[in-house]
Amino acid sequence: MSVESMDPVVAVPAAPGPALSRVVDVNCGWGATTAALEWKDVGAVRAALGARGIGHAFLSASLSRRYDLAAGNDALAGALDQSAGGGTELHGWLVIHPARAADSNVLMRKHLYNSRFVGAALFPDPITGAPVTQRETLDLINSFRRYARPLLIETPTAEAMAHAVQIADTLGSIKVIASGMGGDEWHEAIPMTAHLLNLYLDISGALVPEKITYAISLLHGTRKLLFASRAPQTDPAAVLGMLDDLSLSGEDREKILVTNASRLFHLGPAAEAPTALAPIPFGGALPAPAPDVLSDLLATLGQSENDGSREPAG
Repeated sequence: MSVESMDPVVAVPAAPGPALSRVVDVNCGWGATTAALEWKDVGAVRAALGARGIGHAFLSASLSRRYDLAAGNDALAGALDQSAGGGTELHGWLVIHPARAADSNVLMRKHLYNSRFVGAALFPDPITGAPVTQRETLDLINSFRRYARPLLIETPTAEAMAHAVQIADTLGSIKVIASGMGGDEWHEAIPMTAHLLNLYLDISGALVPEKITYAISLLHGTRKLLFASRAPQTDPAAVLGMLDDLSLSGEDREKILVTNASRLFHLGPAAEAPTALAPIPFGGALPAPAPDVLSDLLATLGQSENDGSREPAG
């Protein structure tokens, strides 16, 4: 479910106490859309995210994802240079693509030494929706290793997650974020990630609270879960509302919203996470989990269910 309108949402403390802290949103877009025409204006983006309690937001240029790799990344770099000051702090993901490997390498040398960019991001083909694969990205991710930055891979399907797992396995100690948890195919996608120590999941994608509970069970806790919304495609308040539907401990909620990302991206001491938000209506019934296609998917990719696994995290 996507929220087309990002009207102000007021964060409401559960009880009197210290001021609400700021959430870390590890995957947002950058660039105007039909539903958010001002989403290329630094002030407008910071105001919208700040109203939802977002203290740090990590942006990727929609222009780079869809049309012009260099122009989008360069425009985002300029916007990030103008974003210093109070309020929501903006950071960048440098969009790269294996079909534009030479341009991607130039852009990495140009921007990944800038502290405003936290790492690089890979996205499915904007026309066909085909996910990036380990085979086609091998040379590019080997070049990326030298920067020792995290890599975000958008995973809107179980197939995309299977490829992300292979890429994370190739990168070894480099931290990888699989963004979206496999979308509506989360029930098949999440188990693929359980044994890779360097692979994190952000909770964007399908607004299904059960996927969070499922991930916590398979991953033995919340240590590898990160908050993300993909704003403006989805209102961050809707994703926060999904967490409110769960009976999470204060510690687990804080880890997902603040602490895990603060440690991963070296953002400094993590503050206490918001304890409650104004109710957000959800329409329609929750989708039923998709059938278990993991075995067939992995067979298609030429590997068994156990390939690429590592010792479980302690």
